[in-house]
Amino acid sequence: MSRAARLGLGFAVLALAFWYLSGFERVTVTQHVGLTGEARLRPFLAAERFAERMGLAARELRALPELDQLPRGGVLLLPRGRQAIEARRAAQLAAWAARGGHLIVEAERPGVADPVLERLRIALLDAPSGRHTFAAELPARGRTLTASGFSARRLQAEGQTPVFRVGAPGDERLLTLAWGQGLVSAAVDLNFARNAWLGANDHAELLWHLLTLRPAAELLVFHHPRRLSLWDFLVERAPGVLIAAAALLALWLWRIAPRYGTVLPDAPGARRRLLDHLRAGGRYLWSRGGRGRLAAAAREAALRRVVRAYPDFAQAPPAAQAARLAALAGLSPADAALLLAAPAHEPHGAEFMRLVHCAQRVHFALERGTG
Repeated sequence: MSRAARLGLGFAVLALAFWYLSGFERVTVTQHVGLTGEARLRPFLAAERFAERMGLAARELRALPELDQLPRGGVLLLPRGRQAIEARRAAQLAAWAARGGHLIVEAERPGVADPVLERLRIALLDAPSGRHTFAAELPARGRTLTASGFSARRLQAEGQTPVFRVGAPGDERLLTLAWGQGLVSAAVDLNFARNAWLGANDHAELLWHLLTLRPAAELLVFHHPRRLSLWDFLVERAPGVLIAAAALLALWLWRIAPRYGTVLPDAPGARRRLLDHLRAGGRYLWSRGGRGRLAAAAREAALRRVVRAYPDFAQAPPAAQAARLAALAGLSPADAALLLAAPAHEPHGAEFMRLVHCAQRVHFALERGTG
């Protein structure tokens, strides 16, 4: 390569680098990957950690018997999916709140029974509007908080005035009622306190205001985990494998299923002839290396029949016997000698077939009465 070509290539590379550096810029892009690890299994983990950082102890309750031993003056968070809590235990929770506790309840989904809200005499109604974002007034702090993530339903307390609400009167999505010496809060959704929503809008401040409406010693979150299920795991992690397995099972069942139609008559039982048994015996001896025995039997049967037809045949010399067989069955002298002489070794295939053919010709000749 000449000097001018090298200089031109260098200038081209420098121009390309200058264009790339001036036209592109490296920036940091945030990519949301969803919840992972413990946060995926515990929906209120962020709320627990937030309460601990604010100086309030927090822990989870994972079994129903733990609800029977709640500490006095605590805050209990009851999310939806609590079908295991029956009417008797709902009455115990209401009595615990009346003794000074703070019970925060999330309404169940439509069509699911909710004994806890029924015990608290709080009704769940259709909302007049489909809004999902609402304001919460904090007169003591002179602030208005913004909360979102609520469904299109509203709460109604029978004959009670809320001490705190989120949403306009008649369209409350969260309300707090005085309940004996304690408090009861109900929400159509607790999404603002879940891991993915706590950092949005004013959700963290709203949660803290709700937890400190009265002095509390501890935050308790009831989290009744689902039992481990292999089926649920496969549906979530391997739906393609399940579909393929179902298709293969359907094909296999279709393959082995009986075909319906006219009934075919049973086949009549086959009756084997004596010749079939003889052939089977001969094939067995042949496969077991008994060609010599078969050849000797064919030779002896043919000669025995000749002796019965011509008694003097046995006393004749070998040459006369060969001439007699040649005249009787039309055999050549060599074939006649082969039939008369006992083989000194086990005949090979061609020799065996030749010997049997000669014996068969003798039988045919005697049956026709020739000679």
